[in-house]
Amino acid sequence: MLSSEDAKRDCNDMFPSLQERARVVRFATRPSASALSAEPREVIAQYGLPSCFFYLPNQFWRHKNHQIVIDALGILAERGVDIVVAASGSTENPNDRNYFPDLMQQIERRGLQKNFRYLGMIPLPHVYALLRGCTALLNPSAFEGWSTTVEEAKSFGVPMILSDIGVHREQTAGAARYFALNDAPALADYLAVSAAAFTPFAPRDLMPDVDRRVAQFAADFADTIMWTYERARNRATSAL
Repeated sequence: MLSSEDAKRDCNDMFPSLQERARVVRFATRPSASALSAEPREVIAQYGLPSCFFYLPNQFWRHKNHQIVIDALGILAERGVDIVVAASGSTENPNDRNYFPDLMQQIERRGLQKNFRYLGMIPLPHVYALLRGCTALLNPSAFEGWSTTVEEAKSFGVPMILSDIGVHREQTAGAARYFALNDAPALADYLAVSAAAFTPFAPRDLMPDVDRRVAQFAADFADTIMWTYERARNRATSAL
């Protein structure tokens, strides 16, 4: 069971014998009422963020590509453009323990502390509050299966600025701004344009299509389970 057609193509390339057995089930999310209990304006104020900020909720692993965000903020700083990116997520990576400290040292060395704000591991209601109140979701990742952060942003109709990888295109059907993985100037331009167009708005609510997407996910999951069961039963019957 794979979460995207993009992942299925990779699976087919690496494991050709599994082509007939691989199925795609794209998950969808609907946050619970308790997860939406935090008021966005209060959470934004709690973290000392401006009304216009970009939200990057990814764990700090190298393939999540935080480096390009730092480079883009550096370009904007040289232009005299003040942009704030708020990041949250785990910094634990037993295979690359220096990655997060090195990023933070680089941010300090380049004088970008006010532009790149690491909020820590924050409660889930705060994650949703920041999603509902941010100018846009930012996901620069070099690799995803079916991005949870993108899916959650879709649930609230959040504008998105995403790395130009196949799964992001598939997941958003063109409804985002895309930048190449190594194109910091393009990301800088998107951040600047989005910030320039920003006007204060009421916190976003869930989109009308959320329940439909979740229902489709449940139906696809059930269909895949039944397909697997029937396949196994037919093989067992043929072996008799």
